[in-house]
Amino acid sequence: MGFAVVLTLLFSACNAGTPSLSTPAFTAEPIITATATPVLSSPVLVDAFAVLERFLVDLGPRKSATEGELAAEKYMAEHFGKLGHETAIQPFTVKEISLDGRGLTLDTPQPKEFVALPMANSGLRDVSGVLTDVGLALPGDIPEGGLEEMIAFARRGGIIFQKKADNVIGTGAVGLVVYNNVGGNFRGTLASQPAFPVISLSWKDGQPIADLLEEGEISASITLLLRDKEARNVIAEKEGTGDAIVVIGGHYDSVPDIPGANDNASGAAILLAIAEALAEVDLPFTLRFIAFGSGELGLLGSEHYVGSLTEDELSRTKAMFNMDAVGSGDGASMFGDEVLAGLVDEVVQEIGVTVTVRPGLSGGSSDYASFQTAGMPFLMFFGDDFSRIHTDRDRLEFVQPELLRDVTDATVALMQSRAFDEWVNTGR
Repeated sequence: MGFAVVLTLLFSACNAGTPSLSTPAFTAEPIITATATPVLSSPVLVDAFAVLERFLVDLGPRKSATEGELAAEKYMAEHFGKLGHETAIQPFTVKEISLDGRGLTLDTPQPKEFVALPMANSGLRDVSGVLTDVGLALPGDIPEGGLEEMIAFARRGGIIFQKKADNVIGTGAVGLVVYNNVGGNFRGTLASQPAFPVISLSWKDGQPIADLLEEGEISASITLLLRDKEARNVIAEKEGTGDAIVVIGGHYDSVPDIPGANDNASGAAILLAIAEALAEVDLPFTLRFIAFGSGELGLLGSEHYVGSLTEDELSRTKAMFNMDAVGSGDGASMFGDEVLAGLVDEVVQEIGVTVTVRPGLSGGSSDYASFQTAGMPFLMFFGDDFSRIHTDRDRLEFVQPELLRDVTDATVALMQSRAFDEWVNTGR
């Protein structure tokens, strides 16, 4: 989502209370649940969960635009290549907001530094001021005298990050620190860029600072820098007999120091599993598997890919299927184009797996958005539990194999269905 997805996504619960995909909050009740007694055997012989296990054993955290992401890029490219798919690396430059030093410095007799993360869309400034506890940064939490030239210190939860920032900047704050309400750190996303830096801390660091602030006034400082870094998309193509192009994609990076088993190693594993299942299958369209780099910095990989397409490629790209944070929840879910969802509904009933159509995400996004902006039909596959993403609990033990299986099986079956062939090549 990370959910870093800035998961900017789905990768976004709202980015306030429960951690999530960039951080999306899940909405309402399902519209359609597709399940039935199997008529045909599942066409998939590839165990996506086993692919995920190997992926996590071979690779650690995959922080965006770092050596960890580079190692994952090489891993994906090597595996696509072994399957016989024509594979290319698409590099691009990202401007990453970085903290000078470890992040937050407390100006105590012996200065203390705490590891922090800049939020996506944070402002860029060197600031210092009295660190002031503002609770959840609700309007009623702001001191009566305001926060003029102070750095606000808030706990995650209650309202989205943008509201917290708006509430403190409106009363004169020069910076905002948000500490987590669960274990681990997180990388939040702001809807718009404020004039001051906004950073996040783990609960482990944030709670002791909150205790210190109860004892007396403490000054602090934050320095944010903008650095150019290289990231990469991995594009594997299986050429078909027709002119149409279908994209199956998902980001493969994670937020810093987090295993990212669900967000989004689950999506990367499904890409590899589908690529293997269809390696020897002739298709009437060209299939592109795309592992997007730096999704957790704001969907940058998918934005770059779509921006690089020629007018001809844009017109030939008929659909995009996005895999993000698929592995946890009551069942596999999807949202997006109604016609595509209907075609998936037909095949899952035929092969006997379950995928539930949902209204969508609230407060977050994923790589489908880059294609949606360009006018392309899309479906996003995901699990409906984002509670662990962007936390140190996003581990393999919480990934449910049956969700990966259902999404993999459904997608492979759809790619081979006559109805999807007709829709792709005739528009009906």
